[in-house]
Amino acid sequence: MRKEILLAIFVGITLGLMITFGIYQNSENAKTGENNTTDQLINNQTSTTSAIIQDPELVINSPEEDLFTSNEELIVSGSATPNSFVVILVNDVESISNTDESGNFSLKVKLNLGGNLIEINSINEDGKQVSKQRTVIYEDKEKDES
Repeated sequence: MRKEILLAIFVGITLGLMITFGIYQNSENAKTGENNTTDQLINNQTSTTSAIIQDPELVINSPEEDLFTSNEELIVSGSATPNSFVVILVNDVESISNTDESGNFSLKVKLNLGGNLIEINSINEDGKQVSKQRTVIYEDKEKDES
């Protein structure tokens, strides 16, 4: 009878230690898993932020949409991703420029009499492109007055 009691106590202690060890391992894994999850979230936010920064942007300051002008030459200006290419098409005549370190660009273009479709394209270092269009109407006031 003593052997059976000693055996039951030994088995009970062994099972208790195994259960305690299992609970301890589970709590350690949960803590490590929380740290990994936090690290993964930080890494995801960083990569998302870099993707946002690297996506091309294009803001046209001049000319305004549907502008009427009596000047044959017009300055197209705006901002895009820093150090990117800017390609401006005016009635299929191409002009190419670069943005500066702050992303600004300015380029003088020549207009045709009447309606002019101006297409501004920004291409960043990764080859991503953004395009915007403006319509400008050029009227020669001197010819109208004659």
